[in-house]
Amino acid sequence: MIFRLSSAALFVAALPAAAPAQTPAEPPVTVVVSIPLPAGASRPQIEAAIRKAVPDYRKVPGLLRKYFTIGSSDFGGVYLFTTRAAAQSWFGEAWKARIAATYHATATITYYDVPVVLDNAPVPAAAQAQP
Repeated sequence: MIFRLSSAALFVAALPAAAPAQTPAEPPVTVVVSIPLPAGASRPQIEAAIRKAVPDYRKVPGLLRKYFTIGSSDFGGVYLFTTRAAAQSWFGEAWKARIAATYHATATITYYDVPVVLDNAPVPAAAQAQP
C-alpha cells in the first residue's frame, strides 16, 4: 500500500500538543413538529396561516431557523434552536394547550441534538419569509 500525506496532515502533525480538553458548549437542537391537518382546511388556508405566523416566530427566544412544513395529512415545522432548554421552553405546556385549543389535535414533538450544521445555499426566493 502507498500512503500519501496531504499538506493538511503535515500541518496538523506539526502543531504543538493541544491544551486540555474543555467541556463543549451545549449543542443546538433540531425539533420536528407534526400536527394533524384540521378537517376541511385547504392548503391555501394553511399557507395563509403560516405566513401570518412568521412575525411571531421571529420573536421566539433561542430560535435560529424554522422551516414551516405541510404534508398530505399534517403540518408543522422543523426548528433549529440554540439549546435544548430554549426549545423545551417554547414547546411547553402553554404551547401544547394552544395547539390543542386551536386545532383540536395533539402535536408530535421530537428533539434531535445537532452536532453539525451544513448550509449549502441560500433559501429559494419562493420560500423566503417576508418581513
